[in-house]
Amino acid sequence: MRPSLAAGVLLVLVVAAAVATPAPAPIAPGGDIVKTLCAKTEYPVECEMSVVPKPGQKLDAAGVLRLAMDVVRAKAADAKKAAGALIADPKTARLALSPLHACVDLYDNSSDSLDQADKAMAVGDKDTTVVMLNSVHTYAHTCDYGFEDLHVTPLLSKQDDELAKLAAICRDIAIAGLR
Repeated sequence: MRPSLAAGVLLVLVVAAAVATPAPAPIAPGGDIVKTLCAKTEYPVECEMSVVPKPGQKLDAAGVLRLAMDVVRAKAADAKKAAGALIADPKTARLALSPLHACVDLYDNSSDSLDQADKAMAVGDKDTTVVMLNSVHTYAHTCDYGFEDLHVTPLLSKQDDELAKLAAICRDIAIAGLR
């Protein structure tokens, strides 16, 4: 049985991502690891504002990434609630209901991918961690596409933009900090 073309393309992308991932620069011990890792992301200010350790909490790169992933998890749950409220609202256009349901599924998929990233991180599998975090980033953008395909104004674009940024932060932290 031959694998599908999509499976082959995904395998090539995963292998290419694994090969293209540069070795992270060392992180100075004793420094502010959150600030150091956030500086290596696409959104350093948003990273520092969202990844906030508890007072006195000692973190390594994996700990910083877990904090960032918790932020994404919470934002995905908030976005899912917002989508559910729009679905339940009789004022929501019928044409928007299908993309809203799809977004709910995508937010669930984001949570599942974060779980998979956490498991991969626990066994030291950086490449799988990065791939799973990339998928969370993709899910955020995919939600809006469902509306755009139907020529309907995306109702969750604010949430999706925020989720995409936060997922990119997670991915960048994983690339920069995990060994």
